[in-house]
Amino acid sequence: MKVNVKGQGEVEFEDGMSISDLVEKLDYHKDSVIVLKDDEPTPLDEDLEDGMSLKIISVVSGG
Repeated sequence: MKVNVKGQGEVEFEDGMSISDLVEKLDYHKDSVIVLKDDEPTPLDEDLEDGMSLKIISVVSGG
C-alpha cells in the first residue's frame, strides 16, 4: 500500500501502520513534526490508508 508524502513522493507502508510509524520510517523525530492531511493537523496515532496524501512539516524552536 502507498501514501503520497509531499516532498518525498509515494511511500510504501504495511497494513496496520500509523502516521507515527511512517514519520519514524522517514527518519523524522515525531516530537519535531506536524503532519497535515487535507491541510489539517492530523494525530500521529491515526492509521494510514492507501492513497492518503500527507505533508510533514518540521517544527523549529529556539530562544
